[in-house]
Amino acid sequence: MPVRLLDSQTIGKIAAGEVIERPVSVVKELIENSIDSGATSIAVELERGGGQLIRVTDDGAGMSAGDLALAIERHATSKLSAFDDLETLQTLGFRGEALPSIGAVSRLGIRSRERSGTVGAELELNFGRQSDVTSGSVPPGTSITVRELFGNVPARLKFLRQPSTESAYVTRLLGAYACLRSDIRWSLTIDGRRSISTPGTANDLDAALGVYGAELNDEILELSPLGEDARVPGIDVSGWVSSPRVTRAHRQNLFFFVNGRLIQHRSMIFALEEAFQSLLLVGRHPIGMVRIAVDQRMVDVNVHPTKAEVKFADDRAVCRAVQRATHQALTRQPQDSIPAVAFLPPGPNGLGMEQGAFTSLPIPPLTPHPAGSRLPEGSPTESPRSINPSGVPALRVLGQVGGTYIIAEGPSGVFMIDQHAAHERVMYEKILGQMTANAVHRQPLLDPLVIELSPEELVAFERSVDELGEIGFDVERFGEQSVVVRQIPAIVRGVDIAERFRLILRELADGGAGDSWIDSVAISAACHTSIRAGQALSLEEMRELVAQLERTEQPRACGHGRPTMLHMSRGDLERQFSRR
Repeated sequence: MPVRLLDSQTIGKIAAGEVIERPVSVVKELIENSIDSGATSIAVELERGGGQLIRVTDDGAGMSAGDLALAIERHATSKLSAFDDLETLQTLGFRGEALPSIGAVSRLGIRSRERSGTVGAELELNFGRQSDVTSGSVPPGTSITVRELFGNVPARLKFLRQPSTESAYVTRLLGAYACLRSDIRWSLTIDGRRSISTPGTANDLDAALGVYGAELNDEILELSPLGEDARVPGIDVSGWVSSPRVTRAHRQNLFFFVNGRLIQHRSMIFALEEAFQSLLLVGRHPIGMVRIAVDQRMVDVNVHPTKAEVKFADDRAVCRAVQRATHQALTRQPQDSIPAVAFLPPGPNGLGMEQGAFTSLPIPPLTPHPAGSRLPEGSPTESPRSINPSGVPALRVLGQVGGTYIIAEGPSGVFMIDQHAAHERVMYEKILGQMTANAVHRQPLLDPLVIELSPEELVAFERSVDELGEIGFDVERFGEQSVVVRQIPAIVRGVDIAERFRLILRELADGGAGDSWIDSVAISAACHTSIRAGQALSLEEMRELVAQLERTEQPRACGHGRPTMLHMSRGDLERQFSRR
């Protein structure tokens, strides 16, 4: 078959395939151009998921007739003049292929006017065929309309999903940018109905509420600058994440921006969620918008045509900064409320409990106490007391249900505490404290253990030998594909050492920052050393456990994210007994 040059329309379709995958790709290219133009208001309209119509209107700098004619030419841009400019590009990108690529697979219309101009310009590009630039009455800014996307590429068109799904992709994308640029007024209209509207007040909370609604009210944790001792040099992290009370079953509302550019980075997601590890239930994920500012020379944004992927000079340093900022936000959150839950449907005795399941315990008589002193454990009545730093009120233990749950009274109602989860939280923080303080007790193995590793695990091992030593492992290379372990952390005894070691290495291979796999070891050790469900406890043992739980940093969840306690307020009790 002879070699031949491709015609311009075929070239255009191929180029479009690299940049434009679906309607959300078009929206991303257009809103990033609007941001770069200095817009303070950006409105997006969709019809039938964007397949029928996409319109993006902004009040940015606009274009003259001459610039408009050049904007649809390949490799034409106002954002750089030489190759070296790519290394220090401050805009959202070198979009030299965006408009001509979109115009090659759609009916593209552009109307624009410079802010200082009196007459606007209009242009159409119908599946690669360009019309002449005409003058007209156009408001300042730019409005770009895309119709019949992929109308001349049936193979691409048939792979689009239902309009509702394509609209959801756009909603998610626009929500991310609206949260990133809270100084811009954003709106999204889908089939004539307003979906997103933000005020452009430059307040992250206002933008988040405009995107996600009142669900996030009082549930946003700010990612603020780290102290000098924790800050990773050259990397600044800001933005916000939702509290552990607002989560999703997917990660699609967790967004990362590097120097203002939306990116996909698996290791960064892993690092952020590891900061939540002991506060999230399995399968639940936070909402968040994370801004990362790094030196332009330390990141390569030209790895992928859509610039969705970037390459850092030091991936682990960036992940470490994200994890530390998230952990700081979580430890600062107020914890003065515990979500109330309804009791189970009434059982034989009307309370959802079997007769005889409650262990009755004697309560000492009330005795007077000096003003301001703490009432002794077991007092039959208590006046409301201040909330402990941990957020758990001082509780009076009443008894135990089924050898598993501790019943306690607080100023605002009844608390039911899972004794295993509570003790696991206590042990987890104790063990983690020892490990992070490098005060881990070590245990030599009578017989050194040889563990065969995968190539990926070996790479993780080679770069983490020092960290493994810090948490108590004495391990070295042994042959081509194996290591030999001579000493382990004492807290790991009693579990499958080889499996635990591989788990740590797998997390490292996935990009886990240093604290994440230390966390994993602490969680596992805490679970295996905690009291079990069904274990009867004395009144003194229950009091001591509750007192220890009150002193923890995060008393409401065990290391695996399960709740340690449920709360039934006084008002809930009154409603159950028809007093309200």
